[in-house]
Amino acid sequence: MDEQYWQKLQEIFDEALLIDPEQQAAFLAEACDGDEALNEDLVGLLGAHVNANTRWSTNPPPPSSSYSSITSPYKCGDEIGHHKIIDQIGMGGMGVIFQAFDSRLQRNIALKFLPEYLRSDDSCRQRFMAEARAASKLDHPNICVIHDIDETAEGHLYITMPFYDGETLAARLKRGRLTIEDALSFTIQVADGLAAAHDSDIVHRDIKPANIMLTHNGMVKILDFGIAKVTDVHLTNTGMGVGTLAYMAPEQMHGQEVDTRADIWALGVTLYEMLTGQTAFHGEGTSQIVEAVLDVNSEPTDGLAEQFPEELYTILSRAMQRNRDARYESIKLMLDDCIKLHKQYTTSQHAPRKTAPTHKNGKVAFEWEAEFLDVIIEDLLPILGPITSKLVHRQAKHASSVEALCNTLCDYLPDDASKKQFAEKMKLKASMHTTPPAPNPINVSNPSTQLELSPVQLAKMESCLLPVIGPIAGSLIRRSLASTTDWDTVCQILTDSLNDPAEKSRISNEIKDIINSK
Repeated sequence: MDEQYWQKLQEIFDEALLIDPEQQAAFLAEACDGDEALNEDLVGLLGAHVNANTRWSTNPPPPSSSYSSITSPYKCGDEIGHHKIIDQIGMGGMGVIFQAFDSRLQRNIALKFLPEYLRSDDSCRQRFMAEARAASKLDHPNICVIHDIDETAEGHLYITMPFYDGETLAARLKRGRLTIEDALSFTIQVADGLAAAHDSDIVHRDIKPANIMLTHNGMVKILDFGIAKVTDVHLTNTGMGVGTLAYMAPEQMHGQEVDTRADIWALGVTLYEMLTGQTAFHGEGTSQIVEAVLDVNSEPTDGLAEQFPEELYTILSRAMQRNRDARYESIKLMLDDCIKLHKQYTTSQHAPRKTAPTHKNGKVAFEWEAEFLDVIIEDLLPILGPITSKLVHRQAKHASSVEALCNTLCDYLPDDASKKQFAEKMKLKASMHTTPPAPNPINVSNPSTQLELSPVQLAKMESCLLPVIGPIAGSLIRRSLASTTDWDTVCQILTDSLNDPAEKSRISNEIKDIINSK
């Protein structure tokens, strides 16, 4: 269809909006002059326009869309069971989130409460319970786990989750768009987590930057399965769109039954925002956003072909097809395409490699587990104050053993008693942690019996690959084990992105040693 066609369609559409709805059919028949395709397109556009203006006026978003209306009966210092609230860290349509301290397990956690004004709404309580049950079924490094669900004496439901040190993707995007490599890395991790959810018949239905947490160690965590659709659980009213408008799939806006392809759309829209720094669909109000999403004459990906590689443009275009039958059939297909493209950037001269810390003499230094260093910082903070974190990390770069680091840090303590107490505590904590650090465990979905590896082998393999290919190491290992029954092919897949022959040979040999260490 050429530009002249779209110009004619726009002119007729604008005129039709000024005509009484009862007379529009006759007007279109005359204006289209027998062009059935043009008439059909116009009827669809007018229907979408009416839907956009009536759906959100007769069935407006709930009060939860206005964060200022969300309140909680709890505040800093309150104790909920063995949890003491430290700070409010977030709020959304399905919950108010606090950082709290678990006195029983001596750790920071997150508590998510059902908003006060929804406390008496039985359907919302059910949906809140479904969030915990849905997420608790999923065991994947890129999905926020659920520790527990409980109810206060006053009848307030809450779930207990890990407290992640980092920021949401939404917060990160406020500082500008991402590099292609980082955008692909984050997309791969989200897609890998969604693949696990979809395998369990769970559709997230609210993928957006605010629900993607970027932890300090480069891991991505998918948050908030609060409006997830679980098999045989349908808690939203018929015709009610659920989610955030700018990331909501067209079929979702129409109130139709959604499937995994709604998550594919939302991840595509999120990838678009990571790459461009702008939302794909925007407007001054809900009606304009809905129109932008439903307007088949406007494609946000138009013009991106000149800005980004063809393969990346293809991924975006395929994920953001308004007709869900034209999108990726499964999130795994999108994941595969992203992994293939990401390999090109990890081998590029513009992609920095992660390397182990080194001493001045060139020897590789000791590698520290982040959790272990955090424990040390927590112990020293009351004594050394705000400089503690930088001091510990700086000394850790140069220390070659637990004893060496302990001796160095003791030099900063004021007296022999505090030095002795710290040294004993540090050695005890060191015995509880692995060295070098063990990466997040890898769960292989339905691996071939010929390719079974123990958790220790999987952890070693990820640890071997992390320094050279980054956070996607776990995803790549899982995909390679699931896609072949031949060990040589697995080894080839895992080292395919390495250009340096010496490095490729070294990594290959390490992988083979891990495989043969059964």
